[in-house]
Amino acid sequence: MVKAVVLLAPGFEPLEASAPIDVLRRAGVEVVLAAVGSATLYVEGAHGITIHCDKKFDEIANSLFDAIVCPGGLPGASNLAQDVKVVAALKSHFKANKVVAAICASPGLVLSEACKLTKGKKACAYPGFDDKITENGGTKVEDKVCIDGKLVTSRGPGTAILFGLGIVEVLVSKEKADDIKKAMLVE
Repeated sequence: MVKAVVLLAPGFEPLEASAPIDVLRRAGVEVVLAAVGSATLYVEGAHGITIHCDKKFDEIANSLFDAIVCPGGLPGASNLAQDVKVVAALKSHFKANKVVAAICASPGLVLSEACKLTKGKKACAYPGFDDKITENGGTKVEDKVCIDGKLVTSRGPGTAILFGLGIVEVLVSKEKADDIKKAMLVE
């Protein structure tokens, strides 16, 4: 079974986590929720929304998944960018040609600034964080979702379902993504 991990650090944006989790599970992907920088399996996101994770990230930091997903939000994205194990995991997934996906502030703060993974790639991010893509050798685009090889990026909460569909397109198939898009009434 195809397996993805979603990294949840304190202050993550709940829509940017829950929408791709839902879409991935609809596609038959096994999704592991990993608590980053939390003493427990509970991680509080923005707006007081708490999610119960499956694992602490430290327990699976050296595991290789088919996809690794970084929601945005602040300070969630900053917390991911400052975690050395997260940076190492993202780099190892990228090097192993696995799907690396990030939305909102995370393409800028995490993938570009902390990991240097957008160099020579096209990517998008939340306005104000997208400049970090070009500052680190990438090409910023203003698409709602940008797919460049196995790198999937998106802009923010309003594009979170499309972000999930983009991950499914790369991870499973375009046909599966289209089926889910139709079933979810996404225009």
